[in-house]
Amino acid sequence: MIESLSGKIISVNNNELVLNIGPVNFSLLIPSSDKYLNLKEDFDITLNTILDVKAESLTIIGFLDDSERQLFKKLVGVKGVGSKVAIAILSTITTEEIIESVANDNHKIIKQVPGIGDKTAKLILIQLQGQLDNIPYTSSNLDLEIQLEASKAVEALGYDPNHIRQVINEINKIETNKNLDTENLIRLIIEKLSTQNQS
Repeated sequence: MIESLSGKIISVNNNELVLNIGPVNFSLLIPSSDKYLNLKEDFDITLNTILDVKAESLTIIGFLDDSERQLFKKLVGVKGVGSKVAIAILSTITTEEIIESVANDNHKIIKQVPGIGDKTAKLILIQLQGQLDNIPYTSSNLDLEIQLEASKAVEALGYDPNHIRQVINEINKIETNKNLDTENLIRLIIEKLSTQNQS
């Protein structure tokens, strides 16, 4: 089992990170969330890894923190959820959102992941019940239902759902935003998206 890899980043492109270790360049499958896509070339890094062994391929999957790796293992244990679907989930929503979705029995957040319908989202919740208690995480400042309502409202205005999720994740990190209601969250999302479009 390869527990981790340390080396220099050669490139990051969507779900692929190329890592140089001595004379060898390794291609790793990674989530395509902001914290991965913002990694810089020539940066020295250590990634927690999983070796995904299939009859036709060997894939090294890399994570910036062990909580994500633990959650990935739980996700691929769900019937019908393979490595690609698990990576898609971790690319779209945060570890915190997944754990809180399961704790609150709220499948709507997981259903936002492209390719995951109502049935699969509910199955993930059911099969992960009681499985995530030992995974450390920081609770979200924003209520999950408020996040979902605001996201849908802003998306209806024509904004890109991926950009909306990125902005919500940024807002969620700020402690002073914890008491935002849906209307104020919508206003704040649009303000940030408008600022990004102008820059």
